[in-house]
Amino acid sequence: MSLPFTETQCFYVAILAFIVIGFQRGWKRELVSLVFVLLAIFLVRPDSGKSFSDFLNRLPSVFGFLVTGNTTGTPTTPTTNFLLGPWGAIILFAAVVGLGYFIGNKAFPRPGAPAERFIGVIPGIVSGAFIMAFLSSLIPKSANGQSFLTVAVQTPDPGNFVPILFLIAIVAVIVALIASRTKKAGGGAKK
Repeated sequence: MSLPFTETQCFYVAILAFIVIGFQRGWKRELVSLVFVLLAIFLVRPDSGKSFSDFLNRLPSVFGFLVTGNTTGTPTTPTTNFLLGPWGAIILFAAVVGLGYFIGNKAFPRPGAPAERFIGVIPGIVSGAFIMAFLSSLIPKSANGQSFLTVAVQTPDPGNFVPILFLIAIVAVIVALIASRTKKAGGGAKK
């Protein structure tokens, strides 16, 4: 199967969608959504959940070592699988991210100043990159790391796009600063 787009074009279209969402929602709403996206990734990914539970299970051993100097075996917890397999993970991820967008919309009003909108691009890009990374991690892979899903498009490496995303973020901040300065100058002259 051959797609008419390259992996770079697909990546930029997805990031452009998150830029538009971040611009429309503003930085306050997008920041709340970003926290929920990161929380969803932390909760849903089995390796991060297992690492956190192992950390919590080791705390009593650490305190015991500090008090008595004796070490005991550190208990480990088994990795839990979701009820519906990968669909359960996707449903939980979508529910947590959707909750973040809902809470962000309810907690803060629509952005009024252009600067708020332009700064919203930055958390929008970060949220989009994390969401795309999570979704790409759900594609099953063989033992040697090859994807079972074969498409004529190579999987983009987000590390290759960091300089461009950083440039977009800098441009968004500069435009936001210019917009806030012109609003202050225009607002002071009308009095």
